[in-house]
Amino acid sequence: MTTWPSGDVDQALARSGQARLRQTFLATQNEIVSNETSWPVPFVIIRWDAVVRDGECAGRVNMLRTPDNNGRKILATTVMPTLGEEVISDPAWRVPFVLPTGDGGLEIATFTEFSRQDRHKHEKSIEIYTVLKGTLEIFIDDADPYAVRQGEEVVILPGTVHEILERRLLQPKAGEEFSLLVRVHAINCLGAADKFVQLSPTSPWVRWDRLSAEERVKAYRKHAVG
Repeated sequence: MTTWPSGDVDQALARSGQARLRQTFLATQNEIVSNETSWPVPFVIIRWDAVVRDGECAGRVNMLRTPDNNGRKILATTVMPTLGEEVISDPAWRVPFVLPTGDGGLEIATFTEFSRQDRHKHEKSIEIYTVLKGTLEIFIDDADPYAVRQGEEVVILPGTVHEILERRLLQPKAGEEFSLLVRVHAINCLGAADKFVQLSPTSPWVRWDRLSAEERVKAYRKHAVG
């Protein structure tokens, strides 16, 4: 686990000799180090109705109401047509559109009580979890889960192990509202190349993009929903 200083960041990191961490920290604080140089839209506006209706806006399944989902991406390092994603062309976001920001760019996604995560960490990215509705429970460095309530945020720094708790495994009833909505912003995101997991609590950390589909399914999760 990385220990982040509480005083003067630049001087403290320089004194400790953590040059690489210093560069990463300053980069993620001062700019989005993206390789994108042009954008398909001048801005993106994320409307509440478009979020909660999700795929229903396009005659598709509402993925956020599907148990074990991985969240809905709005901005991402790359667009994935194999998942039905398309490059955004209208600033008013809706499914299935995604704004590609390139490696080192900003990623934005929405989670609900039906979303799950592997227990994981990042070496370079900073993640900000903002609770829009309900209460998020999240393991941080394997301690008892923290409760983050509506209007609150938790900032996950590089090297910090984390995993959100999935609260629902059963499909909701028709017309039932979400009890949890969380917006996640990943700064200096590098996608699968900067996601690290363990296949067991004692196994080495491995990069997500170096695992097969079969191995990814076996990624260790601290939380098991009964």
